[in-house]
Amino acid sequence: MDIFKILSRGASLKKSNAPAGVQSLQKLETVNVAKQQDLDDELDKEVDFFHQKDHKKKETIIDEPTVAKTQDDIPEPPTKVFTPEEALALRKSYGAKVSGDDIHQPIGSFEDLVGRFKFNRLLLENLISNEFTEPTPIQCEAIPASLADRDLICCAPTGSGKTLAFIIPLVQQLGRGRKNHGIRGLVISPTKELSTQIFNELVKLCKDSSLQVGILNKSIAGKLRNKVLTSSKFDILVSTPLRLIDLLGEGVMDLSKVEQVVFDEADKLFESKFVEQTDRILTACSNPKLRRSIFSATITSSVEELANSIMHSPIRIIIGHKEAANTNIEQKLVYCGNEHGKLLALREMLRKGEFKPPVIIFLQSITRAKALFHELLYDRLNVDVIHAERTQLQRETIIDRFRKGELWCLICTDVLARGIDFKGINLVINYDVPVSAQAYVHRIGRTGRGGRSGKAVTFYTKEDTLAIKPVVNVMKQSGSEDGLADWLKEDLSKLTKQQKKQIKNKVVDRKPISTVPSVVRKKRKQKQEMIDASKKRKTLEESSNN
Repeated sequence: MDIFKILSRGASLKKSNAPAGVQSLQKLETVNVAKQQDLDDELDKEVDFFHQKDHKKKETIIDEPTVAKTQDDIPEPPTKVFTPEEALALRKSYGAKVSGDDIHQPIGSFEDLVGRFKFNRLLLENLISNEFTEPTPIQCEAIPASLADRDLICCAPTGSGKTLAFIIPLVQQLGRGRKNHGIRGLVISPTKELSTQIFNELVKLCKDSSLQVGILNKSIAGKLRNKVLTSSKFDILVSTPLRLIDLLGEGVMDLSKVEQVVFDEADKLFESKFVEQTDRILTACSNPKLRRSIFSATITSSVEELANSIMHSPIRIIIGHKEAANTNIEQKLVYCGNEHGKLLALREMLRKGEFKPPVIIFLQSITRAKALFHELLYDRLNVDVIHAERTQLQRETIIDRFRKGELWCLICTDVLARGIDFKGINLVINYDVPVSAQAYVHRIGRTGRGGRSGKAVTFYTKEDTLAIKPVVNVMKQSGSEDGLADWLKEDLSKLTKQQKKQIKNKVVDRKPISTVPSVVRKKRKQKQEMIDASKKRKTLEESSNN
């Protein structure tokens, strides 16, 4: 039987005793039919409106080895070979700009990988079972380039499938290597939440394989320190920078065998706060054949310069604009006058029915996030708040409840602005203007993911005269000029380097978020001061008597 015809044409196979590889192809036909249904109708029918199952951590992937199934390669079918003109037309259709030496052809489907790279049967089955049937533009370009052992600089919109673009080649190539050889694949991300998400995706694709996947959380770090585990147990490791560096300094982590290192959200990892940590990790990866890849939704010129300095003849892949938002997102600016006006605008959205859950609201600080949380509690809104002061368990619980639909609104700081994949978010509100174009793109990128539509609303006041300019430029690049006032549609002068630095380093001094009159707040403050003074006097009297 011609397997390629089955893959590409969706032939009907009714025999129940078909072999495992053919059964997986039957699943592909079923998945393709299901995907014809409208995504919005699917969300309405489901109790879980995020279209995501409850993926719990699978410690067995880390602590217990799994029994490998047979992983024979699928016989090589005829492969689609693009002419230069066809490849150019395909790239033009999804707005890809690819540059570098010896550029590789894109793929038109996952089946193209079978003939070109002897794609692993088990990996294909896991892709099908998780409903990954059609590659996105970044996957069409990055996967074949990565499988050809090239260094990569990749930039694509939020929600465009970047995680899968580096996971597939990682699993495919390391699945062929020696087992129990030590860490050969390393993925670095800036936040714990994003690391957990990447780990969960790896678990899906490595199901029933002999590859050992690990996430460097607090528990695993403790086992490594106490020598309950050794780093050689893992083939692929996902980690945040600082935790990994701590273990490197203690001599309990060996990265000398790493063949591939991926930096996700690279623009954050190459910032001044992270760049020393990134350099320390790269130094520890001493394998002369090390391949490096960076992925992000926004990549600045300075990040590209740093990346080029550590890479060998990289291929540069840009989908769309380097600092443009997803075109599926309707963007809007709302002038509120002052801080009190923001609360009024938010409650007006609630009154008009524009506040359609699930919703994420971003603020610039933990104090302001807490204050807005208490205000919305008074409105009897099903809401919770997440920020850096919450424990890891609290953060995981809140995210889990939000994904299940138990919470309708999530208030947060930029801790959740990057990488976290919430399927089905209808609205993102920037209660405070972000400090850069990159921060804005990542914030609103929590909606409009996976081909769905979304909406992003940004409140601004007279204090945001400078900070609003990058947001306006992103909206123009993304084709969202309808959400701009007439005077904002005119060309605004670009920010100087000094102004950009001022916005990032000098936090806007905003008035407190509260509907309580200032006179009442002043009386409350005086009352609290009197209580504190009385307690202090009583303590002094007791100490003098003793």
